Amino acid sequence: MTAKTDDWLSAMADHVLEHGLNTASLRPLAKAAGTSDRMLIYHFGNKDGVIAALLTHLAERFTDALSASSTAPVATPAALVAEVMALQRRPEMAGFLRVWFDIIAASAHGQSPHTQTGQHILSGFVGWIASRLPKDDPDPQRTAKALLTVIEGMAVMDALGHSELADTALATLLPPE
Repeated sequence: MTAKTDDWLSAMADHVLEHGLNTASLRPLAKAAGTSDRMLIYHFGNKDGVIAALLTHLAERFTDALSASSTAPVATPAALVAEVMALQRRPEMAGFLRVWFDIIAASAHGQSPHTQTGQHILSGFVGWIASRLPKDDPDPQRTAKALLTVIEGMAVMDALGHSELADTALATLLPPE
């Protein structure tokens, strides 16, 4: 990527975090980036290329936010899930979660770039979770995948206005030690 395309991706990411991904078409994205839709196509190949690069950029921003929150291993898996949920519940993270749910919905409708990017994002998140688990975890990848499933379910409950169900699930499935 060039500095120009990085600047475009940052501007488009800001736009999508504010307005959502479902309404993102080339013209509004180009306007947000200060360029034309034709220039985006020229640099990214097609609309799917623009969306894939944008989603990857957003995933990197989210991972950076996670890493900035803390990088030290936690004492228990429950503590890690609680930490991630506290981060996800911050107002400045709301845009990322909206985009994540947009990716999931588009993937459910068979939109290939969303599915591929979603898989890439999940893989990165599993790696981040695994790196934060206690050092004595016998299978960090397996544990990270299980915790990610709990985190995703909790995020859905939060999105539906049922944070208390998410918190109850955490306390039931992963009681503090």
